[in-house]
Amino acid sequence: MPHENIRSAKVAGSFYPADFNELNNTLNQLISFSDQSKSLKALIVPHAGYAYSGKVAGQVFGYLKNNSFNKVIVIGPSHYYGFNGFSVADFDYYETPLGKVKVSFQVKDLIREEHFSYQVQAHDQEHAIEIELPFLQKTLNNFELIPIIAGQNNLTEIEEVSNVLKKYIDDQTLIVFSVDFTHYGPSYGFVPFTDDMASNLDKLDQPVVEYLTDFKTNELHNYLTSTAQTNDGEVVLTLASFLLAGKDYNVELVAKDSSGQIMNDYTNSVSYYGLIVSLAEELSTGYTDQEKEFLLKLSRNTLNKYYEDGSTLTISESLVPKRLKEERGVFVTLEKNGNLRGCIGYILPNGPIYQAVIENTLNAALDDPRFDPVEAEELNSTKIEISILSLPEELAVNDSKEYLVELRPLIDGVVLKQSTYQATYLPQVWEDLKEPEMFLNSLCQKAGLKQKCWQDSNTKLLIYQAEVFHQ
Repeated sequence: MPHENIRSAKVAGSFYPADFNELNNTLNQLISFSDQSKSLKALIVPHAGYAYSGKVAGQVFGYLKNNSFNKVIVIGPSHYYGFNGFSVADFDYYETPLGKVKVSFQVKDLIREEHFSYQVQAHDQEHAIEIELPFLQKTLNNFELIPIIAGQNNLTEIEEVSNVLKKYIDDQTLIVFSVDFTHYGPSYGFVPFTDDMASNLDKLDQPVVEYLTDFKTNELHNYLTSTAQTNDGEVVLTLASFLLAGKDYNVELVAKDSSGQIMNDYTNSVSYYGLIVSLAEELSTGYTDQEKEFLLKLSRNTLNKYYEDGSTLTISESLVPKRLKEERGVFVTLEKNGNLRGCIGYILPNGPIYQAVIENTLNAALDDPRFDPVEAEELNSTKIEISILSLPEELAVNDSKEYLVELRPLIDGVVLKQSTYQATYLPQVWEDLKEPEMFLNSLCQKAGLKQKCWQDSNTKLLIYQAEVFHQ
């Protein structure tokens, strides 16, 4: 039997437990499986000891529930060895107290690519990859690993590497970017402020999240090299942005913490951020017929209850399907004889879906300023429609004329904002206003602005999608 080249665990017993049972129990405590179903593509997770960043990492890895991958690329920075380019570890296996992880045969091809090599010293004591493996072993089955350590690279080199890596990424590949954010304090030679520590650290780290979310790669790299100098993701996060930009992905911050917060001592502090990258879909998974029927019946019962005794319907949360306890933007539309009778909702999440349906059913019936309140005798002829929204995202354009091309009729709902003025049209409004220019002109008027306000440079458009169902 040929000899197996195994990279043994180097930081078990210091960064995380070395005993199988203790490590298993620790991971069970740290991993919080999310109820949300996401089609994941990448994770951004910290790599400190589990006592510090384990909770943030556990929340991120918890989103792997209901996802499966046969290959995981883990990319982290080099902490102990300086070199140029990227190093791919050519082992047969990585080992942790939970067992062995097979290294993909593709590493032998990747090593021969431009900017890639195998730098033995880069992997010898490095923890940035190893620290993530027990989480992956607990949340995924039967995956192979491509372990990559990033050395020094300029922006052009990072972009070239991203183009190489795209050849090794398919639908069954998860990418894990292992990064700690700001390292603050005299131990790190970085003391840009000395008071209001938690707030100032947030202000320093938040632009990194925003640049990642918007895939502003150049701005991200400039910020990491000039301002957030001790974020160890200069190369890794820039690579993440290059790899994921131009795709239909959402980047979402799901957890954050810092060692200063944990220890209640900010003399020296490291920030831990956890983000997920998922496919941008109208909704990650459609609602079942049973869930839709539950909400429509809930809305109808809300009307009946109010018009019977003037009270608001209450319902035990134990009776509510799990997914309907998630927070989403929700609109309720009432129609009578094919005509709008009231429509009010929340663009942004404002509590659980089921509770938003109760509240907006009454809001649409009683408080839509365009109509008189619905009368009791109208109930039998009033139809209910419910829209559950995705989170709005700004539609960025260089010229307002691009809105007419970028907007997708019957798919995109639109929020128009200018100063304190704001209005929205749900995606179904496209049925009556089929042309983008007509749609936007009308939306401007709804907001109380001039008809062509969407052409003004100080007007912003945000788009969202909705899952719409009715009686």
